[in-house]
Amino acid sequence: MTHNKTNWNVTNAFEALCMEILGAYPEAIGVAYKGLDCGCSLLCGVSASSQPLGVLRHLSGQPSAPPGRTPPICLKCKLDDGLRRRVIREGIFWPGSPDERPEIELRNLIGRSVFGPHYREDD
Repeated sequence: MTHNKTNWNVTNAFEALCMEILGAYPEAIGVAYKGLDCGCSLLCGVSASSQPLGVLRHLSGQPSAPPGRTPPICLKCKLDDGLRRRVIREGIFWPGSPDERPEIELRNLIGRSVFGPHYREDD
């Protein structure tokens, strides 16, 4: 699947990182994410066959730094990996408009493969 970056409307750092991941892995159909209680997110590309693509990326939930400076480090994330007890939301970012997304059955199949049997998206 080829992603056309010119059609993407980036509204925040989360979407920007999702699009960076999709651009780096053209075979990615979406980006799986886990949102943590500190405001940070962990993201990874996912293929149509539910395989992870690339490394798990950390997006800081800390206030953005001035241009040219590194964002502050989240102390909670520095102390642990965040995946054990601090996940407060999880899902898959699907690029494009709703009518460009995979069918709901495929989205739920991929989601259950990535996150477990409890995963469900509604159309």
